[in-house]
Amino acid sequence: MFDEEPMMGLEEDDEELDIYAALGLNAPVEPNTPSNTSPSGFHIDPTDPLAAFMDDDEDETEEPLMFGQMSSPSVPVEELLAVLVKDTLNDGAIRDTLPSDSIRVDLDSTLVQKDRDAYHLSLIIDMGGEQIKPFATVRASGDTWAPMQPPKGLHQGWLPLYHSLAKALTNALMQQGRPSSL
Repeated sequence: MFDEEPMMGLEEDDEELDIYAALGLNAPVEPNTPSNTSPSGFHIDPTDPLAAFMDDDEDETEEPLMFGQMSSPSVPVEELLAVLVKDTLNDGAIRDTLPSDSIRVDLDSTLVQKDRDAYHLSLIIDMGGEQIKPFATVRASGDTWAPMQPPKGLHQGWLPLYHSLAKALTNALMQQGRPSSL
C-alpha cells in the first residue's frame, strides 16, 4: 500500500538544522580567549556585527562637560531666553508688579517666540481659576534691544507687569548678544 521510499523533494536528515548556516552566518564559537569577553563577562563573537555594536556601547564613557560648555549645541535661542527670563522673574521681581496678592504666576509656562526682528515673551497667570496670558514684546532697534510700548487699552493695574516682563526679556536678549548676532 504505502511505499517505503521518501517523497520527492523531502529528505530525511538525522542531523540537526544549523540555523546559522541557513542564514548565511558563522556559528558562534566558544573561544577561550579573554579578548572576546566583554567587561560584563558575556562572550562576544567578533564576527557578529550586532554583538560588536552592543559591546561598543559598553566601552563608551561620557566626557564630562567643561565649564560654560552646553550639552546640546542645537538649543534654540528662544529656549535659552526663556530660561534667562525665568531666572530674572524668579527672584521675586514679578510679585511686586501684580495687581493682587491672590494671583499665581506659572513660571514654567514662560515662552519666548521670535517674529522677524522682535521677540515676544508670554507666561500664564492664574487669577483664582481663570488663566490669562500676559505678554511683552522687545524689538531690535539698531544695535540694541528696545521694549515696545504696552498695548493701548491695557488697564493701568497691568502696566507694571508688562514693563517687568519687557525688562526681563530685554535683559535676557542683551545677555545673548546684539540684535545682529541673534
